[in-house]
Amino acid sequence: MKVTVTAVRGGYTGACPPPEDGAPAFTATFTVGRVPVEVGYRWVTGSGESSDPGWKTLDFAAGQEKSKRVNHTETTYKEDGTHHDEIRVEVRSPVEATSGPVPFSVTCEEETPTGGASSSAGGSADARTLRRRR
Repeated sequence: MKVTVTAVRGGYTGACPPPEDGAPAFTATFTVGRVPVEVGYRWVTGSGESSDPGWKTLDFAAGQEKSKRVNHTETTYKEDGTHHDEIRVEVRSPVEATSGPVPFSVTCEEETPTGGASSSAGGSADARTLRRRR
């Protein structure tokens, strides 16, 4: 039994929570020695804060290929700043196995200026809008 994880998207920067189509995403490849077999696995982050922490089952039926891929999107984030972490897959059956860790990061940025609705904040927003249009 072998499991490997690769990053499809290793990072995200923008408004939080990260959207499903922009958040860090990964593919796990499971390779078994024989079929049929049932593989019990879970996604685990270094911080222990996975957005999908439960155990899952992957069935390899008789006559099927001995390798399968599973995709995962990690939407865990911190409200302020950057969340650096890593993710791996743990297998508990038919034998215990663990993939190597893959690093990822999520940086949350504010969409609106801070400081309320004062006239100076409004002026800053206008200047920022003009800069974006150039």
